Amino acid sequence: MTLKPHMLIPILLLGLVFFRPSYAQEAKPARDAKIGLVLSGGGAKGMAHVGIIRAMEKAGIRPDYVVGTSMGSVVGGLYALGYNADELEKIIRGVDWDLTISNRVDFKDIAFEEKEYYNRYLLEVPYVNGKLSLPSGLIEGQVLSEVLHYYTWPSNQYDSFDDFPIPFRCVATDIMTGRPIVFEGGSLHDAIRSSIAIPTAFSAFELENTVVVDGGVVDNFPVDVVRRMGADFVIGVNVSSEDFEDIDQLGGFGGILMQIAMAESIRRTVVNKEFTDIYIKPDLENYSTGSFGDYDAILKLGDKAGEIFLDEFKRAADSLGVNISAFQEKPTSQPIKIDSIEIRGNHLFSDDLIKSKLEIDPGQEVTRDEIRESIRHVYGMNGFRKVDYRLSRTNEETFNMLVRTKEKTATTISTSIHYDNLFSAGLLTNMTIRNWIGNSSRSVFLLDISENPKFRFDHYKYLGKDKNFAFNFRANYLRQEFPSYEEGKKSDVNIIRNTRFESQVITTNSLKQSFLLGLAYDVARSRVLFNVAIPENIKSGVESYFSARARYYRNSQNDRNFPTRGAEGVLEANFRLKSWLDINVKSGIDTVYFKLDNGELPVAVEFLDALVDELVPNPHATLTGRYSKFLPFSPKFQFKPSGAFGLTLTNDESGKSYREFFVGGYQIIRFIDTNFWGLNYGEVQTPNFAKVGADLQFIPIKKLYLRAGANFLGFSDHIPLKEVLKNGDFLNQKTYLGFGADISYHSLLGPITLGMGTNTSDKKLRTYVSIGLSFNYADR
Repeated sequence: MTLKPHMLIPILLLGLVFFRPSYAQEAKPARDAKIGLVLSGGGAKGMAHVGIIRAMEKAGIRPDYVVGTSMGSVVGGLYALGYNADELEKIIRGVDWDLTISNRVDFKDIAFEEKEYYNRYLLEVPYVNGKLSLPSGLIEGQVLSEVLHYYTWPSNQYDSFDDFPIPFRCVATDIMTGRPIVFEGGSLHDAIRSSIAIPTAFSAFELENTVVVDGGVVDNFPVDVVRRMGADFVIGVNVSSEDFEDIDQLGGFGGILMQIAMAESIRRTVVNKEFTDIYIKPDLENYSTGSFGDYDAILKLGDKAGEIFLDEFKRAADSLGVNISAFQEKPTSQPIKIDSIEIRGNHLFSDDLIKSKLEIDPGQEVTRDEIRESIRHVYGMNGFRKVDYRLSRTNEETFNMLVRTKEKTATTISTSIHYDNLFSAGLLTNMTIRNWIGNSSRSVFLLDISENPKFRFDHYKYLGKDKNFAFNFRANYLRQEFPSYEEGKKSDVNIIRNTRFESQVITTNSLKQSFLLGLAYDVARSRVLFNVAIPENIKSGVESYFSARARYYRNSQNDRNFPTRGAEGVLEANFRLKSWLDINVKSGIDTVYFKLDNGELPVAVEFLDALVDELVPNPHATLTGRYSKFLPFSPKFQFKPSGAFGLTLTNDESGKSYREFFVGGYQIIRFIDTNFWGLNYGEVQTPNFAKVGADLQFIPIKKLYLRAGANFLGFSDHIPLKEVLKNGDFLNQKTYLGFGADISYHSLLGPITLGMGTNTSDKKLRTYVSIGLSFNYADR
């Protein structure tokens, strides 16, 4: 056939279409070419995606489609929702990754009635049908879900992922079929959480009709998905393996199993690379999927990779005819109106109890901050492995709120070990039972097996329609054997056996504070081993009292053992309504002899009670309080001012026997104990005191804490109230100025602390060693 001149031009144009280079192949005129961005999975290494997005923004490229897997779904989903690179980096830097990639939550988010038992055990084991079960060891990710819900909140305004500022898809793996699931709509939180459910690390995520795990198992680099969306030109960022590795690169049996599990995904990656127009592999060889603490270095390496490809991005932008600026405004986070609330997954905790903690009513308009706080209140009851929610639109203006719960077993057993150089070693065991004595209740049996054994039974039951109060009963047994001191030298050994019964009503409507009103019966049996002034035939003294008390307690600290933010404050008034004092004498003894400087004083046992009765105080009151607050200078430096006081308020003359406040040391064993740099535990026992102090805490490296501090103590013997009112400086009767320092490491066993201190009065050095998690209210 002979070609005519007028047919030649169309044929040449067709030739250009089919045989041009790659850029030209995709560069349709008038911005007809669609750009796709693919972000692979890779755990912490996926944070490098932000640097690539920043370079694309500089080049004027905004993709038409975004697809991500695992961590790529997190970065990609938020980017598609309208967050720019700077905002994504700010989010990453603002997340507490140690907390997020764990089964813990911030201490301040635990219900006040549960704070005492939270995060103080090495192991928590379910107890089912009389048998111990192994914990799964998988991360449920309570804080992770909280973070995702918070930042994906703007997606509530969209019915489909196609309606986002940039259409979005992410990939998960259906464990029922082994095939990929591509999310195109619904809850963005659920889609991303499904995509990042890394097997052996995170628990699988339950959808309505199936259970899914990380999309990286079958399609870690989903170029095929973005091509199906309509992308003509693909920019792909891969922060994971791009091919099968040799046996010597796998690092052992675990690596071999992982490569076998990821075989399908690796095969897809090899193929998908060939359909990528700009393929980017950041240099992240020194980091792993779990290197979340290295976010700063990974973000910088992402920026470095982005800068390397910046010129190529600019050439692509010119070739494709695009020049779009980065998103200038954050996605909107407007309040929504709740139409109805549904609770699922709960058996131990009633709907009414959960809804009372939510404090959200149908018809109420709520913000993302308010819903976050509501979910924290529910999870804070410490009976759940996971609590999250799903919002689904009921009409143009309202949403249904589905609260999804995963409860712990009705009974759990927890354990830890501890040692210190004052009270020796021990094994702490906790059995917690839900709904054992009535619904909406919790019972705790706590046992410390040691040279100084301790036991507690603690039961509470929520009260009222709104569950804002609880009835609490406690039975405590405590044995303490510790030295007494004179001018810093050990002079005796005190042995105290204390039994205490408490019955009270507490408020439960706040995570940070609680009021308590109740009654207590207290028996303290004590003896001194070597005090020569006490007759050897006296076995012990027994002091007991019946009291009413009121307490206000506030704690907003972010961690039980290593706080860096927040405050703690206590104010307690105790009214001693009736007191008793008895002396127990060895059997068969009719006379005891008190040693004096110039001889002995014989006292017949029959008259001993009369002498003791003179020491029994009349009804009186005590008032005690303490306050401390962490003031962060930076993430590594904190300043903590503190103060405490204890007063015995009565008009009784001196010569009576009053229960004394213990001041000194690091530990708070009884709730009203006061620690003090430069003194050992209980070195000062006094009915009246006031203390002020200040500490500086420095965290040079992760998990290592250095502290140094100074404090001043003024105290006095008993003074009648009328004398106190006349003599305002009575607490200066005796004083100590103390100093100290310690070093603590946050180990798997709990805090490991080495400390020392002294004071200006006797100038003797006191040392302290503590390992693990104990029965005490505080160990450092």
